[in-house]
Amino acid sequence: MRIFSSLAQVTTPCDVALGNFDGVHLGHQAVIRTVLERSGGGTPTVLTFEPHPREFFSGRTGFLLTPRAQKLEQIKSLGIEQVVVLPFDADLARMNALSFVVEVLQGGLQAKFVSVGWNFRFGKGREGTTEMLEQFAQQNGLALEVIAEQRLAGQPVSSSVIREALSRGEVERASRLLGYAYSLEGEVVPGDRRGRSLGFPTANVQVDTRKFLPADGVYLVQVTWDTLTRWGLLNIGVRPTFAGRTRSVEVHLLDWDDDLYGRHLRLTLLYYLRPERQFGGIEELRAQLEQDRIRALTLIQ
Repeated sequence: MRIFSSLAQVTTPCDVALGNFDGVHLGHQAVIRTVLERSGGGTPTVLTFEPHPREFFSGRTGFLLTPRAQKLEQIKSLGIEQVVVLPFDADLARMNALSFVVEVLQGGLQAKFVSVGWNFRFGKGREGTTEMLEQFAQQNGLALEVIAEQRLAGQPVSSSVIREALSRGEVERASRLLGYAYSLEGEVVPGDRRGRSLGFPTANVQVDTRKFLPADGVYLVQVTWDTLTRWGLLNIGVRPTFAGRTRSVEVHLLDWDDDLYGRHLRLTLLYYLRPERQFGGIEELRAQLEQDRIRALTLIQ
């Protein structure tokens, strides 16, 4: 898959899947697969933006389901040939909807076919709508398909619904809406080594600050690095038993005891075991960790 940040680099003409695609969930996948299944004669292309417009306008961080690398990985898995990650800057934010269609879609990408989600908005002040796109397409001979809202078991599939599920620790529900298991990843960095003194050594994983973290608590995860995969217990939270204040992501591997410093780990969240809570002392905490380990082993079998 070829990745570009400039329209000048792109192989044209294009069949374009247009959107922010945070999460690349089942709804996004429907938009993207449409350009693969219904060719307009152009190169199947995803057009997305970096940073996410919400980040640009609010300065907010920590809400992305898929920061850039993870988003591109998911898009690649769908079989797309090229992706344009258009820098979302002040100039693009000021561009009105019609100029975006004419200069970016029609001019830069020479779009033959465009696929877009039913609620996608674009242009200055989010003035651009799918209705506006449909009108332009009819007047200019552009093939367009607006993908209807996707639902799963009666639930709407959206990034906000997935964040809500994750904020409740409902990782299985979130993964069903995504179409794949939610994961965190990052490099192992030095921690305070309290876990080792408890008999449960942990790897302190430095996750991208732009990544959305699910509810604080303990999770059963699969841990992957290099070509290896192991089972682990993941703790997200501030470690209140030790009067912690900073939220951390720490994983204890059930069947591995070697040094992991500097390794890049992927933590695939499978089950939410319990919320984080403050214990009365070290022994009470150690006893709970042993219960967590036993429950995890039961789920694995």
